[in-house]
Amino acid sequence: MSKIFDALRKAEREKERGRGEERPREAVDAGAADREEMVVRGIGENFRRSLLSLRNSIDSEMKQKNSRIVMFTSAVSGEGKTTIVAYLARMLASSGSEKVLLVDCSVLHPQLHDLFGQSNDAGLVDYLSGGVEINAIVKPIEAGVFDLVTVGTSRRDDVTQPLFNSERMRLFCKQAGERYDYVLVDTSAILEAPETSIIGSYMDGVVLVIYAGRTKREVLKRAMGMVEKLDGKFIGSVLNKKKYYIPEFIYRRV
Repeated sequence: MSKIFDALRKAEREKERGRGEERPREAVDAGAADREEMVVRGIGENFRRSLLSLRNSIDSEMKQKNSRIVMFTSAVSGEGKTTIVAYLARMLASSGSEKVLLVDCSVLHPQLHDLFGQSNDAGLVDYLSGGVEINAIVKPIEAGVFDLVTVGTSRRDDVTQPLFNSERMRLFCKQAGERYDYVLVDTSAILEAPETSIIGSYMDGVVLVIYAGRTKREVLKRAMGMVEKLDGKFIGSVLNKKKYYIPEFIYRRV
């Protein structure tokens, strides 16, 4: 699976240039609106091409499967996985022809509800504990094409971990895979949350986001080993924050 080029900062520059992107809408809560605008509308042309490349790579790996349930994770926190999976979900849904579900399983530091201006009152943890059913935790972002499931009620680690290793988790993945063309799952970093490796065992594939030049090889090997030990399948990696010392367009041709 090909690595996508780092384009997070480029996306923001493209947004400011106004290259065909929609202008921000007025809102009462300006802070929340800005966060949603950044994720939902701030996809620049270069970043969009990189996300398309990532989608094509996922499709290539998933061609023999009936569903596309893909977990995005990292070895340690701060690698940029949440930003990438949020942008990818929005880009996939923008075609209007495919249904996308974005799921926040990052129990330690849930962010997706904040990025998309949603509440976190009922989510996946509540479903796994048997308190609600799946329809009660699905939050529509764009009707008919893009939905979000947040983490939900916070619980202690010794309670949360068994919930992810359960028949309810298997059932959630089955139902989500039947209802959506893409199910993208954001998780806590592997080495910081024991449930992440468990979640990976339910996925069709796992994508590892790596902060270029910072995360050590030994750390990556340890993290990947923890997921693979529970039968998680890595389908590729995303190299984030890559610095280019010659113009980027040359990299795309060599």
